[in-house]
Amino acid sequence: MNNWWTKPYYNDHDRVTGLFMESGLGGRYIEKWGKNGEGFLIGYITQWLPPSRLAYTWTQSAWQGVITLIQIEFEPDGNGGTRMRYLHEGFERLPAELQTLKNGMALHEGYDYGWNELSGRLKNYIEQGKPS
Repeated sequence: MNNWWTKPYYNDHDRVTGLFMESGLGGRYIEKWGKNGEGFLIGYITQWLPPSRLAYTWTQSAWQGVITLIQIEFEPDGNGGTRMRYLHEGFERLPAELQTLKNGMALHEGYDYGWNELSGRLKNYIEQGKPS
């Protein structure tokens, strides 16, 4: 993940040293900030069904404790490749003042934009060994 995930998609852009996801049900998803175990707990794995499904909780440091859910499914596309489906739900639980970005875009639309960029980087990394 650290080979294709990029800024500005971190909670702390200055201290981030990488992302870490513990494999298995209940594993932690952490944004690491240093070598001493510091960081931000993004969420926990709620479904671990390799190679077809992964789901985990997601929060941001500014979200006042609100937790959302991300579900990712992988399936053969029938042409020797893989189709990935991504669903991020629960934005409606956020306070109204957090549901709109500074540029006026709805938060969930901002996440759609960000995921499209990151999934493109992931695809390039898988196919070409580099994110862009």
